[in-house]
Amino acid sequence: MKTVYILLLPIVVLLLLIGLNYRQIISAWMIRVETSRLEKSAANAAEGYENPAPLEDKFDGELSPDFWNFSITNGGGKVSNESAWHAASITLEDGLTINHFPDTQFANESSRSHPPAADQYNNVTLIGAGGFRPTPSSDIVLQFSSQVSESFYGSAGVIFQPVGTLQADGLFEKPFDMFGFSVVGKESSIQGVNGALCYLALNWVPVKVNPLPVEVDVWHDYEIRLRWISKTEWLGFMSVDGVVMYEMPMPAFGPVEVHVWSDNYLVSDKPQRWWEIAPSMNLNFQDGGDKQFSIKYIRVFAEAR
Repeated sequence: MKTVYILLLPIVVLLLLIGLNYRQIISAWMIRVETSRLEKSAANAAEGYENPAPLEDKFDGELSPDFWNFSITNGGGKVSNESAWHAASITLEDGLTINHFPDTQFANESSRSHPPAADQYNNVTLIGAGGFRPTPSSDIVLQFSSQVSESFYGSAGVIFQPVGTLQADGLFEKPFDMFGFSVVGKESSIQGVNGALCYLALNWVPVKVNPLPVEVDVWHDYEIRLRWISKTEWLGFMSVDGVVMYEMPMPAFGPVEVHVWSDNYLVSDKPQRWWEIAPSMNLNFQDGGDKQFSIKYIRVFAEAR
C-alpha cells in the first residue's frame, strides 16, 4: 500500500498544479492553437499579392467612406451604428474624438458577457482600410497622430487585425488577433504595465506587451509597420515621432484591416503566487466618467522595401 501511495503522489501533485494553474494553461493553449491556425493558413496562401491603393482620412467633418467600412457604438448590451449611443459618442471637429460619459445605469447593468457584449461594456469601434498585406518586396505602414485626455481610463488603440475579425453587428467572426498601439488607464495593468503600449495578442491573450516611453495626453505621431519575413512569419515595428521603439516577431495574419477603438475595460494582473507558472489576468468594467481619445489623421499604404 505504501508503494502505491508513493507512485500516486507525483500524479496527485501534477493534477494539483494543473488545477491551480488552469487559467495560465488555457491561455498558453489558446495562443498555441491560434498560432498554429495562422501558420497553416499563411502556408496555404497564394504566392502573389497586390495591395490596395493608399488610403487616408483627415476627418474633415465626416468619416471617409473610402477608408472606413463601419463604426460601432456599444453600450447597455446593445449595438448602434450611429455616432452616439448610451454613454459614448464620436465627434469630428478638428479630427476624430471618441468620447465617453458617465453611465448613469452602470450600477444596475450586468457584467456578464453575452452577444454582442456585457451590459456594462461601453465602447466605440471603427473598422476599415481592409485588404493590405506585407509581401517580400513591400511593408505595410499605418501612420496616425493620437492624444488622450488627462482623465483617461479603460483602454483605446489603433491596431492591425485580420480582415473580417469584427462585424457591423458587434459580433466577432474570427479570434481576436492584433498588433499595434494601445493606451491603458493608470488603474489597469497588462503584464505589469499601463499607459502607452506596443501590443501583440493572439486569440484575445496578450503575447507581448511593451511600454512606450511617451506622455499619452500629448500629441504624438505613431507608425505601425508590418514586414514579411516568410510566408508564415512577419515582423511588427512600433515607432513614435520617427523613432523605432520596438520590433516583435509575429505569425502572419494574412490580409489585415485597421481597428480603432476606445472602451471602459478594467484590466488587472493577479499577483503570481509561488505555485503558479505565470501571472493571470482579470477583466472587468468601470464607470470612469468623461474621457476622450483623439486622432487628427490616419493613413495606411504599402511601401517598397
